[in-house]
Amino acid sequence: MTGLRQIEFRGRCVDHQMNAPSAIARHSDKIKPMADNLAAIGVFTLPTCSRVEFYSEENALVNIPSEVFAGFDFRPIEGAAAIMQRIAEIASGVRSRILGERNIIQQLEGAYKRLDPNLPIARIARQGIDFGLTARKIYQFNAPPIYDQFVRYIMADRCQNGELPDHLYLLGSSNLSYDLIESGVEEHFRSTTIVTRDPKSARKRLHRETDKKVEVIHQKEFGHAREPQSLVVIATSNLTDQDKADLQNALLRLEPRTVVDLTANPVMAAALAGKLNYVNMYGEEFRRLIDQNNEQLAPKVPLVRSDIEAALRTAQLDLSAKAP
Repeated sequence: MTGLRQIEFRGRCVDHQMNAPSAIARHSDKIKPMADNLAAIGVFTLPTCSRVEFYSEENALVNIPSEVFAGFDFRPIEGAAAIMQRIAEIASGVRSRILGERNIIQQLEGAYKRLDPNLPIARIARQGIDFGLTARKIYQFNAPPIYDQFVRYIMADRCQNGELPDHLYLLGSSNLSYDLIESGVEEHFRSTTIVTRDPKSARKRLHRETDKKVEVIHQKEFGHAREPQSLVVIATSNLTDQDKADLQNALLRLEPRTVVDLTANPVMAAALAGKLNYVNMYGEEFRRLIDQNNEQLAPKVPLVRSDIEAALRTAQLDLSAKAP
């Protein structure tokens, strides 16, 4: 870390606490395709469903197109220590909409891997991530599988009197789909199908990761007949506008009992969603689960932050000792 004090570091951030989560998610989707190019000029870029953040040396930050910030009140972050603390708190889970959620770890690691590891900002990010992960581990600051809970809650609420839903459709072969399968959600259905654009890869992954019986079909095969006893979970955000249009038409033909949309940017247009029993992550039912999780983890937040601050003080003392 020697020499970082001679370089000016800056950051710009906006998250779910500063703007509506749905607006942040939509903006994040616009930024994600730029991440590789921004990394190439030395900008640590973190666009997730609940945040859009940029960190770099000052001369690199000014090269970010101004339209990236339009319409949002981005907060400035100044200095290596402040950036490191911010990244550490994100990695720990204390700054997530769902306190302790695990997805942010993979997203941070992906953002780091896009950078040249020899860049000073990469070293700041790496140390911040490590500080946050250490604090998370010490205090077991991890949310339970809340998406699994949500699907189970919706299923129990919509399928009462002991009736068993006929079919579970998982739209997308994302990590979330496989997490739901491993959680045992599919055991409550007579059959389960993953719907994907790449059935071959999905079958290979299923074979590697589980011995549970799950069918895999291409998305073109989905939704050709009415299945009113089915439940559909949308578990992928990697959809083109044409994919969304095809999916909406398929769902209207299928007429499932319920559609559970777990994407940050809800797939269904409002007018079409009104024709189905449709729930997403911005509805009251999901917010209730988030509130329950956050109430349980809130007492640990000061402890996690205190651990991160102590690690930062140690790092700064070490930097001072090495400085000429």
